[in-house]
Amino acid sequence: MNDLAAVRAEILSAATEDLTGVYEAWWTANTMRPDLALSARLALAEESLWSLLSDGLVALSRGSWESQIPVPEHEVEQVLREYKTWDVDDAADRIFFEATAAGHAAYGLPG
Repeated sequence: MNDLAAVRAEILSAATEDLTGVYEAWWTANTMRPDLALSARLALAEESLWSLLSDGLVALSRGSWESQIPVPEHEVEQVLREYKTWDVDDAADRIFFEATAAGHAAYGLPG
């Protein structure tokens, strides 16, 4: 399994369990490939998340742990390009992802 497939599988697994901060995708890449440059690990996390979004397996939302709203499709690219999306400093305005019904099905779980 290549790096993209491995990180993609790991973050889809997290997305099927509960609401997951986008920064956790970066943490996953950091854990799985600590030998890569920091920028390469971030790129791997971003590419993995993009892949899941493109396949309709996860969806993004914005807010706090207590309350979120969906990120409109036309804003997804801009949101993922912002560094603050991948950081954990702003607890009131974080970007999250979670599995869609298709994501649950792809992972082998009921939708």
